[in-house]
Amino acid sequence: MAGRTRRHDEVSAGGVVVRRTGSGWEAALIRVRQAWSLPKGNLDGEETPEQAALREISEEVGLPRERLTVLGELPPSEYMYRRQGRLVSKIVHHFLVEAPADAPLRPDAREVDEAEWVPLGEAAGRVGYKDLRAAFDEAVRRLEPQG
Repeated sequence: MAGRTRRHDEVSAGGVVVRRTGSGWEAALIRVRQAWSLPKGNLDGEETPEQAALREISEEVGLPRERLTVLGELPPSEYMYRRQGRLVSKIVHHFLVEAPADAPLRPDAREVDEAEWVPLGEAAGRVGYKDLRAAFDEAVRRLEPQG
């Protein structure tokens, strides 16, 4: 039905975390099991998507929240998956987040198997989920304009 807003069963937030280096922009990717992805997680209580994104980024890759700067929103991911036989509708709000150039990644081993800085232009090709490509494409468009 036109104009109707879809209600999602789950709402998460995360981001394309970038840092500027001498050779250009790098993005932080996380690996959980065999798949490379972005840091993200479910909203807690009354958190806004932006607050949840900053918290999850800080928790999953060890970047101090106070040193992260939100540069803007990126296209969200929306998808369906099955959990215990039930179809679940999920939306993940993505933000473009800048970390300091010298920021090391310190992944939380309870949530993330590995974290790595990757050149921004290569990051979309490394992630295991196609729904993240729009967020990466927009991040590249904003940060690396084709003059």
